[in-house]
Amino acid sequence: MSKDEFYVGGTGLVITFKPKRSGLRAGILNIYEGKFVNGKWQPGRRMNGDQDHQGRHLRIPQGEYGIQRVKLYTYQ
Repeated sequence: MSKDEFYVGGTGLVITFKPKRSGLRAGILNIYEGKFVNGKWQPGRRMNGDQDHQGRHLRIPQGEYGIQRVKLYTYQ
């Protein structure tokens, strides 16, 4: 996993991302639902623009528990 990848788990979440460097913006390159099996990440379905609102935020709906792996990028 690289410095621009994160695991997010829970329910009822909407998360946006902001880079540490000022003047830049963060976008979502991809999000995968998945799970850990014997300590190893097993990716499931890849989320599309409907689920990440065209790369603006990660969402796990209220009442649905899940783990998602998100990879970010920065732009001006």
